[in-house]
Amino acid sequence: MKVKVVKASGKVEPFSRTKVVSSLVRSGVKPRLADKIVDEVSKSLPPVITTEDLYHRLLSVLRERDPSSALRYVLKKAIIMLGPEGYPFERYFAKLLAKYGYKTRVDVVVRGRCVAHEIDVVAEKGGKRYMIECKYHNSPGKRTDVQVALYVYARFLDLSEKFDAAWIATNTRLTLDAARYAKCVGMITTAWRYPPGSSLERMIEETGLYPITILTTLHGEARQKLLRLGVVTLEDLKKLTPSELARLAGITPREAEEVLLEAALL
Repeated sequence: MKVKVVKASGKVEPFSRTKVVSSLVRSGVKPRLADKIVDEVSKSLPPVITTEDLYHRLLSVLRERDPSSALRYVLKKAIIMLGPEGYPFERYFAKLLAKYGYKTRVDVVVRGRCVAHEIDVVAEKGGKRYMIECKYHNSPGKRTDVQVALYVYARFLDLSEKFDAAWIATNTRLTLDAARYAKCVGMITTAWRYPPGSSLERMIEETGLYPITILTTLHGEARQKLLRLGVVTLEDLKKLTPSELARLAGITPREAEEVLLEAALL
């Protein structure tokens, strides 16, 4: 029986064992274990399955076999959960850049030649200054398109006396036209799996700066409270004592201990 997979975009494609194994290996699962997990899950797949359902089936088995790799495997979903507004993503990306030696500020108003602009992140390094537009999407199937690239570059032209380059950072993917246009005009891009070697997930893996949304023990309003307070990364979280975390998140001390214990796995 050939299994069909319905992606978040609505596109249907054949189930690819190779692609699923690769996705597990990229999250840090050892190849032999990844093979075994996919073999186990494949035995009970229905004729048609969504990527979301497939993801949860894989994650369920992975959590039993390799808890730390399971946390990494949920990374893409965790980035999507940095909402419902995009402000936590802006803060998160600024913290990522800081790990690479950038000086960053968020939510900065800068006057251009014609009008004033609210810049999501202003970053400086090596004598150069970057204006960064953070495009957050709350659906993995949503891509940042060429209209966004055109808009960001138009703003940069008005601000070119004060910045050396424009930069788009998005938590999902770029469309092909958006990537082409950005490359053509010399605009920097950071997206999911793009560009090769310096994509968003590569930056996260290199720095080890995981968002608090990766935790399975931190839910709903507690998570949102922390995000609103600027506790965006596990690094931020680990600075808190159980009693401080309980107070800020509105959870019990015991729940706070469980959250910190899970955070310690990464």
